[in-house]
Amino acid sequence: MNRELTLARHQSLVVVGASLAGLRAVEAARQEGFEGKIVLIGDEPHLPYDRPPLSKAFLEGRVSETTHRDLPTLVDQLGIDLRLGSAATRLDVGHKEITTTSATIGYDRLIIATGSCARTIDSSAQVSGVHVLRTKDDAAAIRDAVAPGSRVVVLGGGFIRAAAATARAA
Repeated sequence: MNRELTLARHQSLVVVGASLAGLRAVEAARQEGFEGKIVLIGDEPHLPYDRPPLSKAFLEGRVSETTHRDLPTLVDQLGIDLRLGSAATRLDVGHKEITTTSATIGYDRLIIATGSCARTIDSSAQVSGVHVLRTKDDAAAIRDAVAPGSRVVVLGGGFIRAAAATARAA
């Protein structure tokens, strides 16, 4: 066994971002022989899931779940210490620590896989019926809000355009 893999047994890997990219990073580390502790931090309470279906299949109600791995696979097979519902709030590179809303966690190796964030209009927070589509909870709120005869305006391109077609079909 090479020296790097031997060291990896005693090291810890923290992955910030519990969506598909974070999950794939964890899977890759295990596939490459990383045997140390892995902590997966996500600000949402959900297991890692796929975001693209949220804008169409999930909104249409054709799928109710977009989770990639179940809890036993993540914990028992991949050996992940899941820290879901806990947002990363501070990174101290000098001390190799990441602080979340619930704990401070030390690491030897760190991957930040938080993805992008939805852009909003400052005044939209005060207007009812304005939704952002980024998370599973966002998609569920939009699905519940769209009713026959509703007027919908969609701002954005890419996957978000599918939400407009879904709303029209509803």
